[in-house]
Amino acid sequence: MIASGRGPAEIGYLVVPSPAVRDAAVEAGQGLFAGLFGGLGAFLSAPEREASLRFSRAEDRLDYPASHAMFRLLAAWRLGLKPEDAAGLTVRRTCAGCGSTDHGKPSIEGVELSMSRSHGTVMAAAGPAGASLGADLERVPARVFAGFDEFAVAPEEHPGADGPELTDAGRIRLWVAKEAALKAAGLGLAVDPASLRLAPAGPRGHLSAQSPTNPAVDGLLVRPVPAPDGYSAAIASAADLPVRAVPLAEIFATKKQGPNVKRLTFRYG
Repeated sequence: MIASGRGPAEIGYLVVPSPAVRDAAVEAGQGLFAGLFGGLGAFLSAPEREASLRFSRAEDRLDYPASHAMFRLLAAWRLGLKPEDAAGLTVRRTCAGCGSTDHGKPSIEGVELSMSRSHGTVMAAAGPAGASLGADLERVPARVFAGFDEFAVAPEEHPGADGPELTDAGRIRLWVAKEAALKAAGLGLAVDPASLRLAPAGPRGHLSAQSPTNPAVDGLLVRPVPAPDGYSAAIASAADLPVRAVPLAEIFATKKQGPNVKRLTFRYG
């Protein structure tokens, strides 16, 4: 299915635990495949259902279908479609580096999208078609890997001898912001993260991506967004659009919300 629509001039996003997406899918109870992956199968394409079966870790077997179902549902919501239409939407991939359609950033006609998943929590964002958009989510580890600063931190971002130390949590926030910008440009880690500098942009905690040698990245606006405890999340876009957390129940359009959906909707979106 190919759909087109304008939608509001804003970016809508969700950052929620994977079990919450599964529970909302059970509440929705839609379609022939509603019994697969805890109800998530009703909102996935056939290739996505097949891919969900290939993961060996139980956490991955939930995170993958939860993130892809939420990606499709958010697209359907943005396009003014019903939740049951989500599985039929045509998802295309295009690699900005080589032009291949076998991999690269996923997209659905009529809406700009991005998604991410990390250790039991998933994220998706949607905005107006044609506006570059990237979203990234990471769980904050106890310690970052050795050599992180050389790989991910630009020379201008290293603290001076008299400046404050960059904490591991601060490093992950920086990494997430850079990943969001590189996803918005469709380039991913084809660009060296240390070649991208993030500078403060205005009083609201926004950041400006500075990468003169990469025009698709240079000038993107990056905004940290709320995430569950122990996680960091950010959204990058080419335009300074309003950003709104979308309630989980809204994209499922559930007629009857269970207590878990209500609680998680209140806390996270």
